[in-house]
Amino acid sequence: MNRVKSILSLFLICFLFTYCQNHKTEKQDFVESFFEDVFINDKPLEVLYEEYAYKSPKNDLSKDEKMKIFNEHIRYLKSEKKHLIGQNVSFTVENYNKCSIPNLLPFDERARKKIYVVIVDNEVQSYVLLNNKKIASFNYVRKGSEGPAYFIDNF
Repeated sequence: MNRVKSILSLFLICFLFTYCQNHKTEKQDFVESFFEDVFINDKPLEVLYEEYAYKSPKNDLSKDEKMKIFNEHIRYLKSEKKHLIGQNVSFTVENYNKCSIPNLLPFDERARKKIYVVIVDNEVQSYVLLNNKKIASFNYVRKGSEGPAYFIDNF
């Protein structure tokens, strides 16, 4: 009887470990949907802004000004990633701290838990900063080649 319990317990632990390894989070799904809507579904910019953009209460800009800034960033993203537009690619999204891709761009340690890495064909396409389950930024700067990168909060 103890042997059966041990085998069942071991099986359950292995099953849960495997399930958790392959289970995508709500945030990963959210970022993946954003990239699909930008590059594959070609959703209107206004819809993208309403569905995905984090609207910072600290930002004193009007909604129209925030939307204009967001739209400019979407246009820039599309211009930088033209090869993804209209393609039936599969976006993989992983949390920065758990990412399987080596040699990621270094970001500030405190921000890493909120950063998601967008991957296509085992190549990093973008980094996304989330805040309250919305996209706070996908634009970043890096001073020099050795220091960490920092996201630019925009909308």
